[in-house]
Amino acid sequence: MKVSVRVRGEWLAVPCGDGEHDIAWLGREAVGRYHKTLNRSVPRGTHDSNHKAQAAEQVSESSAVVAAVRKTRGGALLAPSDLIKDVLDDEDFVSVVGVGVFLSPSKYVAPSEYLTLDGNSLNPDDLVTLGAGGLKIRLSSEAENRVLESRALVERIVAEQKVVYGITTGFGKFARKVISQENLGKLQLNLIRSHAAGVGAPLSPEKTRMLLALRINVLAKGCSGISLPALRCLINAFNASCLPWVPEKGTVGASGDLAPLSHLALGMLGEGRMWSPSTGWGDAKYVMESHNLKPIVLGAKEGLALINGTQFITAIGTLALSKAENIVRQCDVVAALTLEVMKGTSRAFDSVRWH
Repeated sequence: MKVSVRVRGEWLAVPCGDGEHDIAWLGREAVGRYHKTLNRSVPRGTHDSNHKAQAAEQVSESSAVVAAVRKTRGGALLAPSDLIKDVLDDEDFVSVVGVGVFLSPSKYVAPSEYLTLDGNSLNPDDLVTLGAGGLKIRLSSEAENRVLESRALVERIVAEQKVVYGITTGFGKFARKVISQENLGKLQLNLIRSHAAGVGAPLSPEKTRMLLALRINVLAKGCSGISLPALRCLINAFNASCLPWVPEKGTVGASGDLAPLSHLALGMLGEGRMWSPSTGWGDAKYVMESHNLKPIVLGAKEGLALINGTQFITAIGTLALSKAENIVRQCDVVAALTLEVMKGTSRAFDSVRWH
């Protein structure tokens, strides 16, 4: 028999003989074939931004990680010890999820220290450190209390059936359209899906971490109506370095970074694609599952709370500021060393002389 196996978006036909092998063998065999195919098709030294080319350079069969094998139709999870012939048919389709490479400790080390966010005291240096993966995040108790209070206000509005924009009404031209209580969550979900319209390559892990950290920080202010469980989901994903696919293009930083923040939120809903050091790129719901994370289930106003902000442009701007400061410091060092090597005089830099 033969089974078609999907690995990181690519389909491979895997001969299974009489089906006496188990599902764990099928997963390993498919991943091994995937890696061998890439290593043959991508010449060493090729500079390709596509993650498949990077995998061809870095991945060896022995380092493969297979989190689970699922039936493509229906998504049923297959037990590793089951025999192929008992759970699959000839020409069946399955997906190997949670496939990736465990980065060596020299490339990725999970941080042990925490930075406490309260929504008000995050500074550029700490943000850059968060982006580099040097710190985990936790909320201050004051921030948690503010989040609970603001969420209680949203729930009172819903319970009292008040008409409030973005909570019990539609958006934009539908601001006067009152939404029934049973559709409030669906309204927020549709908002995220409809605005996840960015294009281009994904942000680097560093920039995505900064974006996620900034979003967590602004929600910690307790002004958005986000629920505490939803905010904790963002924090847990950050601490596990589970980073959604956020395209580089789609906003100019005016009136909210709606598209990139929607992609960020989409991953937290278990939709779209997501990356982590241990899985590489994969379907968000499976990457989250492999880290024991549960997707957010949106309540009233929570979709709006997740995407209404300018954290994308703030993250990019902060990184640019950090690099500019480093360049300025390097310029001072280069100038001083150049003056020393050329046996110059420091009198030209006398504070009395202002030219």
